[in-house]
Amino acid sequence: MVKTALKISNLAMLLLLFCGGMTGCKKFTEEAYDNRAQIESADQYAKVLVNAYPVRHDLFTDILTDDYDFHAQLAQASNISAYLPMYLWKDDYPDNINTGPAVAYAGFYSKIYYANLVTEGIDAATGSPEQKAAVKGEALLVRAYCHFILVNLFGQHYNAATAAKDLGIPLVTEINKGNINFYHRNTVKQVYDQVEKDATDGLALLQKGGTYVPANPYHFSIASANAFLSRIKLYKGEWDESVKYADAVIAEKGRIVRNLAADLVFQQSNGLPFFAARYMDPASHPNLLMLSYVTNLSPITPTGFSICGFFPSDSIVPLFQPAGTSDLRRRVFTAVGTVIDRRLIAIKYGTQPNSPNNTPIKTPYFSMEEVLLNHAEALLRSTNGNAIAGALADVESIRKERYVPYMALDPAITKQALLDIVLLERRKEFVNEGLRWYDVKRLGLRVEHRTSRGGPPADVLTAGDLRKALQIPRLEQERNVPIASELNPR
Repeated sequence: MVKTALKISNLAMLLLLFCGGMTGCKKFTEEAYDNRAQIESADQYAKVLVNAYPVRHDLFTDILTDDYDFHAQLAQASNISAYLPMYLWKDDYPDNINTGPAVAYAGFYSKIYYANLVTEGIDAATGSPEQKAAVKGEALLVRAYCHFILVNLFGQHYNAATAAKDLGIPLVTEINKGNINFYHRNTVKQVYDQVEKDATDGLALLQKGGTYVPANPYHFSIASANAFLSRIKLYKGEWDESVKYADAVIAEKGRIVRNLAADLVFQQSNGLPFFAARYMDPASHPNLLMLSYVTNLSPITPTGFSICGFFPSDSIVPLFQPAGTSDLRRRVFTAVGTVIDRRLIAIKYGTQPNSPNNTPIKTPYFSMEEVLLNHAEALLRSTNGNAIAGALADVESIRKERYVPYMALDPAITKQALLDIVLLERRKEFVNEGLRWYDVKRLGLRVEHRTSRGGPPADVLTAGDLRKALQIPRLEQERNVPIASELNPR
């Protein structure tokens, strides 16, 4: 202790002498200790947001749904150990894997940090009021989206009767100030309230942003903000509000959808890799918000390759073969395996069917097809007197681009029959796009999973199954002490 005190005393004396002899000491000590860049302008904060958009690490949830089956004969051993427990809705799985709940948890929270960095600093930055409004609005929408996905992964689906008690996820709305930060879980209602506030405030700020509002599909725009709000309101069961926000997108963009027949021409002339790379191309498709990143294909590790082990289920494939017509979406799948073990994989991303590669891939956040199906469903669940006519306009705009020959639905169709068709089209349109799990939760669907083709169910997920709220990842339980006593019930 004495030696340590002497060392401290000697160090203090040296610093005193140094500062006494150097006129720049005060200036020196005021500089950032690690020479980090100082963010001072709206332009700089806008560049921070380039890195704020999350990888779609919720795509793994497809294997939790009725859309996917396990096929052991077409599975790498590493994929079996990594993803078979998830497929069976187990809480335990390896840590060092490409994608899954733990990767999603860490990934979405890391992007919230960037959003908070912008929201805390942009008001004091240089730049015009319009530019700062656009930048802050985008940051709020990114934060809202990340919290929204997290609560829908790790919390139960929003239920107005129980949301104030149901466990959600920690809300993080400011930059961590301490060396170690602990967080308690907020309720589902608290998270949704914050998500709605951020999303509506973000939209309002974008509407003040003028020409500074991003025009490219890789950043939130007014249209994609409205699309996001239409999904939030749909998940909450606030039908009229969902219709309102979807109406705003339709008013701006029209009922325009992917021309799948034109896409399929390239599949024949240029091959599957070209078709897959083009499938999500925003230059020719009505995606409202997308992520483009250069990396490996980790988000689709369980579903994207010929030996991934998880393939479109025997219950969904026949849905693409309706009687009397041809569903063009069936041709988005390609066969893998052998004659005996034949399976299909969806070719929607920049993948090679037989070998993972480092091709840049694009993944959607929001598309016009989702907006139209949100609109149709919300109309049919509402008391709107023109619900059937409006929903028919929505769903027919998709069906006429998917079926050959196209046969229009009967205008005298009942509400329930049309709702069933809307939900069917939703399931088929978004296979392998990471939306089915949220529908399984919100629609209270039962799912059976088998570990052998045609065998008995290895496990069943019931309508109100507590496992529909994924468990907080193990590493988070270890590092965030309070959350270890706030785990999802089983």
